[in-house]
Amino acid sequence: MAIVHFARFFTLAGYYFTIDFSQYRKVLLEQIKRMKRKVLWGSLLLFLPIGVLLLNSVYPLPVEKLKPPSSTMILDRKGEILRVFLSENDTWQIDEPLLDQISPKLQSAVLVYEDRWFYQHPGINPLSIIQALITNIRSGRILRGGSTITMQLARMIEPKERTVMNKLIEMFRAVQIEIRFSKDEILTYYLNIAPYGGNIVGSTAASLIYFNKSQSHLSLGEASLLAAIPNSPTHLRPDINPTMAKEARTKVLRRMLTRRIISDQAFYEAMGEPVSSKRHRMPFNAPHVSRLLKQYYPNRDQIYSTIDSYMQNRSEQILRQYLAPLQKQDISNGSVVIMDAKTREVLTMVGSYDFFDRKNHGQVNGAVASRSPGSALKPFIYGIALNRGLVTPESLLNDVPVDYSGYRPVNYDRQNRGYVTVREALTESLNVPAINLCAKLGDNGIYSFLKQAGLTTLDKSKMHYGLSLILGSAEVRLIELTNLYASLADCGRIADYKLAKPQNKNDMPKRKRGECFESSQRSWDNQKHRTGKQIFSQEASFILSEILSDVRRPDLASSFEATANLPKVAWKTGTSYGHRDAWSIGYTPDLVIGVWVGNFDGHGTAGLVGSEVAAPILFAIFNAVIERNNARWFDRPNQVQTRRVCALSGMPKSGFCPKTKMDFYITGVSSPDICSTHKPVQIDNQTGMRLCSYCRLGRTYHEEIFEEWNPEIATWLNRSGYMIAKIPQHTPDCNGIISGSVPIIKSPSSGTVHQIRSGIPLEYQKILLEASVSNRIKQIFWFLNGELVFRGNPSQKFFLEPIAGEHMLTCVDGEGKSASQTLTILD
Repeated sequence: MAIVHFARFFTLAGYYFTIDFSQYRKVLLEQIKRMKRKVLWGSLLLFLPIGVLLLNSVYPLPVEKLKPPSSTMILDRKGEILRVFLSENDTWQIDEPLLDQISPKLQSAVLVYEDRWFYQHPGINPLSIIQALITNIRSGRILRGGSTITMQLARMIEPKERTVMNKLIEMFRAVQIEIRFSKDEILTYYLNIAPYGGNIVGSTAASLIYFNKSQSHLSLGEASLLAAIPNSPTHLRPDINPTMAKEARTKVLRRMLTRRIISDQAFYEAMGEPVSSKRHRMPFNAPHVSRLLKQYYPNRDQIYSTIDSYMQNRSEQILRQYLAPLQKQDISNGSVVIMDAKTREVLTMVGSYDFFDRKNHGQVNGAVASRSPGSALKPFIYGIALNRGLVTPESLLNDVPVDYSGYRPVNYDRQNRGYVTVREALTESLNVPAINLCAKLGDNGIYSFLKQAGLTTLDKSKMHYGLSLILGSAEVRLIELTNLYASLADCGRIADYKLAKPQNKNDMPKRKRGECFESSQRSWDNQKHRTGKQIFSQEASFILSEILSDVRRPDLASSFEATANLPKVAWKTGTSYGHRDAWSIGYTPDLVIGVWVGNFDGHGTAGLVGSEVAAPILFAIFNAVIERNNARWFDRPNQVQTRRVCALSGMPKSGFCPKTKMDFYITGVSSPDICSTHKPVQIDNQTGMRLCSYCRLGRTYHEEIFEEWNPEIATWLNRSGYMIAKIPQHTPDCNGIISGSVPIIKSPSSGTVHQIRSGIPLEYQKILLEASVSNRIKQIFWFLNGELVFRGNPSQKFFLEPIAGEHMLTCVDGEGKSASQTLTILD
């Protein structure tokens, strides 16, 4: 019985065991399958990025192709386009660095038309690819590509035939792009390098060429057309196939309407827009400065210039208006520069009358060409003298014939005036007083000043230019001369001029193009404002500006009329030797304007006179660009005061000056010496002879006031026939020492070596002996090696027959005062 139960137990146990094991095996096998699938997918997920990274290292993304050579774009100070240059690839391509600089309408149209899931997919849209595959199989030909914007971008940087393998490569590149860049960056790259037909690349260039406007001003219809063109750039160009372009635009608009991106009204308005078949020229404004900036900054795609478009355009119009009638006088060209007096930003640069005038070399930039300035540098020699306290506006300067070792300067009208004030010498632009002042300043004069001021054309030694430097023997550039005058408008501070705004991320804020950045620039300008150096005192600059603001100048009657409606302006003209260049520079506390008129081939013509052809242009531009209501003048510095001076000598008045006038002076700098021209003279009542402190004791005498001129002026007045009162001769009975000026030997010049020329009679090689003495001197004596060779009136001229050798020449006046110098004559 036990055996039977035992057998039954094992039989039953075996039954149950068999069933449980079978079910367990099925479950186990299912779990194994699931684990295999997980391991497989896990392996795929693990090795896929590894494979992508491996492929990426073997086949790196050609990032440089996302940024092909771009066109250089020059913008004005408000961000408006002045000019665009072709890229290195001869394409019109303008990169936009940020997506927010691209039209939102265009962005919406592109996303709806090309890839509405752009911001959701990882660069590949499988659903789109499957739909495209089904469509293409059904039609039997390729109608859709299923490419995302990222895939299209990949195809743009690596154009290939449409094959399955190339599609896989394109997908791989799309993944690479998505990994490396943000969605906004990808869309920006797409719109920057999308083809728009011919040599037009990118939406910005397409907007300018097809619609003559920036992207910020695109209409919905125009944006829709630009969204469609990259699908078939050759066939959808509106300038070639306007009908097909319109159909493509309609397709984009309908899709936008279907997706409810636009309203019905917006749809119908856009549909009603005409499709222009005209291709517009790229902006071509301010061509000379644009080309100059491209040369200065060859690696910049966008250059923000300092140019003010309104001032630029008005200056171009005025220059053409005034030069047109001068063409008949053989005057073909001109240039204009306008500069901000404080920031030194160049607001206008007009290089020529007409950039496209090949005959008259219109592409030459006159603003940076080296030309002779004529008298335009003269104010600065007076500025130096004012700065050093050597003169004041009413100080007297000699205007008599002079000889500097054979150099004999003459005035413009070839007339001498004997003596003039500093104000008269500058406003009448006299040459002789300016040369005399240059000689008086010596080594630390105008040459050193101009070198310190940074004139780049002054590349030779001081000896090369000589004293005539102040009359234009050196060349200057209009832009540098304008900047030099800006130092007078800026309290004597010289600084570098600026043509471009700062572009580095550290010194220039980000902004949308078209957005005015003058306010953001102001702090930068103020910081840079103090980087210059002081070449004049504020006081000297103010006094010089006051002199130059006097428009009632004897030789400028026609120009004076042009200033009638102007605010107060300081200005100066210049005419180069041979009438080759005419200049006029003017300034206010805010603006500096420089004008040059002439011919680029350098030939002169009688009509090229600064006051006649350049000054009227200067005044016309000032009238056009300056705001009279906001016009202001320089504040007088505390150290600039006024004082009464002798009406004749310009020196502080003494008790003997019959008339006086007011004059500016710089306290602590200008000379305090009182008038030395009006002098009291004691005259013997019996003999009429002049008495001195030694001989007047015991004599009856009376006192008279006489004008005692310096020797140069006295001699010139005598020879020119001016009736000046003769100071009585000193009584011969006096044993005292007579004071006064010694004779000044004017000819022969000191240090000059004379050569006796063979074959020419000596009587034709005689040397002029000439000296200047005070107007109280009645007689002079000339001695050669101690022997008297001439005796006579100071106004008489004597010619000495040359004798080879080294001689001692002496001039003695009637009072016994003498001057000597060596005279060398070679055989």
